[in-house]
Amino acid sequence: MNYARAVAAIIWKDLRLEWRTGEAVLTPALLAVLLLLVIVFALPPAVARMEGVFTASLWTAVFFAGTVGLGRSFARERAEGRLWALLLAPVDRSAVFLAKGLAAFLFLGLVAVVTMPAFFAVFGQPLGAPLWRWVATVGLVLLAYSGVGTLVSAIAAQLRAGEVLYPVLLFPLLVPVVLAAIHLTDGLLETGGWSTARAWLQLLVLYNLLFWGVPYLIFEYVVEV
Repeated sequence: MNYARAVAAIIWKDLRLEWRTGEAVLTPALLAVLLLLVIVFALPPAVARMEGVFTASLWTAVFFAGTVGLGRSFARERAEGRLWALLLAPVDRSAVFLAKGLAAFLFLGLVAVVTMPAFFAVFGQPLGAPLWRWVATVGLVLLAYSGVGTLVSAIAAQLRAGEVLYPVLLFPLLVPVVLAAIHLTDGLLETGGWSTARAWLQLLVLYNLLFWGVPYLIFEYVVEV
């Protein structure tokens, strides 16, 4: 089977399942909105307007909500008996990782499209930067998140208590991504650019290269654990 066709077929399968169940988009988006309400009602108005509170609240909600969808990426395949069928397909197993990672990126992007405008509206926060910079920043963050999240999901699916261990394994690896997301967002709000957080932008790019490149090469061994 052609490599590109195999990747497209797996992504299409995940999109069709998501259309039927809504597990990877609707549930995380609802959770993010609920977290927004909790944050708004828990923080005094003066605190909510303090520097850094908006960005920390925004990315905390996105990352926590996204974990719900990413955690089910491989667990659902294994529970319903489709994982071995994917691994037995006549195509390099890296195609499975690439397809699942890109599908996760699409789902996280939809969650961000739903939740981020709500955060900006509720906090009364203007964009303060060109839209393309926001799209590039959010895209890099979610790409890193989907890469590491897909890898950890594949590992957790091989474990007996995988769904319980998934966030325990994932969150320590996400610390650099969360810090980079917060600093880059603060920079966009303050200056409209990345000049004050250029080092974090470079870190995010390197993180993407690491957690997409290495899993792409070793995925065959990961799923055989």
